[in-house]
Amino acid sequence: MFSNNILVRFMFILMTGSSFGLAQPSESASAFAIGGQIVLSVSGGLKEPVLVLLDHSGSKKDQRTFTDLRGNFEFRNVPEGSYNIRVRLEGFENVNYPVDLPGTPYVFIFLNGSAASGPAALGGNQVVDIRQLTANIPKQAIKEYEKAVREIKDHNTQRAIERLEKAIKLAPNFYNAHLGLGQEYRKTDRLDAAEHELTRAFELNPREGTPLIQLGEIYLEKDNFERAAEVLSQAIRVAPGSAIAHYALGRARYKLSQYAEAEQAFTRAALLDKDFEAPELMLLHVYVRQGKLSAALSRMDALLRRNPGNRLNPALEKFRSEVVVALANLKQGAGKQK
Repeated sequence: MFSNNILVRFMFILMTGSSFGLAQPSESASAFAIGGQIVLSVSGGLKEPVLVLLDHSGSKKDQRTFTDLRGNFEFRNVPEGSYNIRVRLEGFENVNYPVDLPGTPYVFIFLNGSAASGPAALGGNQVVDIRQLTANIPKQAIKEYEKAVREIKDHNTQRAIERLEKAIKLAPNFYNAHLGLGQEYRKTDRLDAAEHELTRAFELNPREGTPLIQLGEIYLEKDNFERAAEVLSQAIRVAPGSAIAHYALGRARYKLSQYAEAEQAFTRAALLDKDFEAPELMLLHVYVRQGKLSAALSRMDALLRRNPGNRLNPALEKFRSEVVVALANLKQGAGKQK
């Protein structure tokens, strides 16, 4: 029973973010503080501060703040009530995360890539070199494709879609055009159409893992976790060195409550890309779900030691303190049973 209570206490509600803990009042008894951390599902971290909005349900006004470069943010003097945390970052899924105060004082918000963007996106893991395209692609199709790349650079998604559709009409077996079109459809939430194009892209180039990874992410968005796990397992066979593929597979396994398999996938993703923080944080979820609190504590300590300048990460510090308390309670409970 005590173990179940610990799991409930640390349960992360995985939509695009997660929360834990008990609210702490701020300056006044009727106002509270809410903070959190933005975590990207790709390596590299934030390049600049991100705008975070806090909307009160039913109100047209919002509070605004910016993250630091590690994604940390905080709102102070927030009245009790229901709110939405909104985050918009180009190249990632939009987040509208509901929170209640005083029930949710801290959140991890995972920004999942909506689709790769820019010219590199159309070629999978590498920038497209038009010279590498097969000789039987008509010149007009290549011109439409090149125009689509420019439209994507200028953030003209609909125009890019039109160009890519024209390229495919001219060259039905144009792998890069199918891949790019699937990515652009995904940006506009046309997931069924994106699924069709990405499936066709993989048929045309079965040695490239990018279409499968994006297909798996689409199935995650559709809550079809079994299909996501199946496709992402195939992606790893094609691209065993892809940290993103292992991370996405871990998310699918986690949603299926296959925690041992999720642990394996997240561990592999973290090993493949040591700057990729998302799988490290998801490992904490997995350890807690399995009751491996000592492992969670060790992982958190390692993350804190790696933090540049030894500046502590508030999200991890807060989580760590709760794990320490839980471990102490477990030991105390075990002592009483003796």
